Amino acid sequence: MFAHLPGLSPKRLLLCSRENANRVASRLFDERPEPLRIVRTANPLQPFRVCTCPSATDLVEVEMVL
Repeated sequence: MFAHLPGLSPKRLLLCSRENANRVASRLFDERPEPLRIVRTANPLQPFRVCTCPSATDLVEVEMVL
């Protein structure tokens, strides 16, 4: 999706990845075990986001609960 945007650095591609969102969510969940979601956004520079309360426009890809 975002790999086609010109001028993105390799670091940005890593930070925008689903794998990075999984790592962030796992770390947060280990520190404070509360429900977390990885959501897909419409922003090509932040296609995935970790949150506790997704907005109505976010598509929940992963949900972490106890």
